[in-house]
Amino acid sequence: MKYEILLAEDDDSIRLVLSKALTRAGHNVKVTDNAETLKKWVVSGVGDIVLTDVMMGGREVFDSLPELMDSRPDIPVIVISGNNTVNTAIKTGQHKVFEYIPKPFDLADIIQAVARAGQSVNPRRNRMNAELSKLSMIGRSPAMQPVYRAISRFAAGDISILISGAVGTGKDVIAKLLHDGGERKDRPFLRTTDFSNISLSLQKVNGGDIYIDEIASLTAEQQDGLLAFMTESENIPLSRRPRIISATRKNLREIAERGEFRDDLLFRVNVAEIRLPTLSERGNDVRELAAYFLTKEAGGETRRFQSEALEMLQRHQWAGNIRELENLVRRLALLYSDDVITTAMVAGELAKDIPIERKQEDEQKLEDLLGVACRQTLAQTTPDAKMSPHQIALSWVERPLINEALRLTAGNKAKAADLLGIHRNTLRTKIKTLAIDG
Repeated sequence: MKYEILLAEDDDSIRLVLSKALTRAGHNVKVTDNAETLKKWVVSGVGDIVLTDVMMGGREVFDSLPELMDSRPDIPVIVISGNNTVNTAIKTGQHKVFEYIPKPFDLADIIQAVARAGQSVNPRRNRMNAELSKLSMIGRSPAMQPVYRAISRFAAGDISILISGAVGTGKDVIAKLLHDGGERKDRPFLRTTDFSNISLSLQKVNGGDIYIDEIASLTAEQQDGLLAFMTESENIPLSRRPRIISATRKNLREIAERGEFRDDLLFRVNVAEIRLPTLSERGNDVRELAAYFLTKEAGGETRRFQSEALEMLQRHQWAGNIRELENLVRRLALLYSDDVITTAMVAGELAKDIPIERKQEDEQKLEDLLGVACRQTLAQTTPDAKMSPHQIALSWVERPLINEALRLTAGNKAKAADLLGIHRNTLRTKIKTLAIDG
């Protein structure tokens, strides 16, 4: 099994030897020579296993271990030390270090220790894979992989998490996955923005997760309450301390720079961030999500999308992201009883979702472009031209119109003629005249 190892060692030669040995063993290795970088990596969710020297830069790693453990209690820490005293051994036990290896060490011992640490990582991975299985089945695009990795790393931790993403990208779903995939899954998942009564809020959440949807909309009073709540929570034992998960579609840093969001609160709620991609960034996920939503709405019936319909859905710009797609599929499932949802059905419903203002704007742009083209055509026309300006202008509209009708009807000319409202013989003539591949 391959793991990402965070290697912290200030001795250049030892760091090089360990890095090469771990890489040869099939692991990914990130190296640093200072404890501060190691802390940043761990807190931000990077890495599966920590391998660190006790002393770096004249300081003991034990000074920063409590913060590492608080943020990622699930990450195993292996400590190597040339200061082989009873005191060092006692400290490794006090800080719940996974394994202590004295120097000089055998490389085989290091590799075996990493393998043992990996066995403690795997159950966590398996639990998260189970929680993610439903979502993963309907989202395998490269854009979603960082999201899945972040959920896997942060779910079992205690640090505050900010989920950012546009409207409809699934922030609520991710928040619930973080809760269900961690140690708090049997404790409350409390949605609230009211922290006026801190003791009551602590009692309600009972060491679980608090979810704040659209944290950027909190009033100044609510921000003060949340900050006071988080400050008070620090006095609670870690095992019963609540975690804050928040979500926003806005840029909190910009809002804080404008003085509309407290800087000190921003740093507390944004210890780790999970950014959700838009549906347009997710490629083929659109097809899988659409098929999933249709199956869910079908209630046991076998229903599917025409392949061209799925292609149309994938090309569409989803302003409302997953929520908009799900609403469209729900509407299609209710309006049509057919086993197959066709491109024509999808096109009809998509057209309804375009705002009047946008339609008017698009129509104006098209009219302006046609006006320019018509002026150029009239200026360049000659008496001996094969096509008149009128015929040329009509071809601009007829060619894409007929092509689209043929595409929507999978090349069926009779159905395309019906869709266009013309006779099929007229359609055949136009296909030939306009040199359309039909």
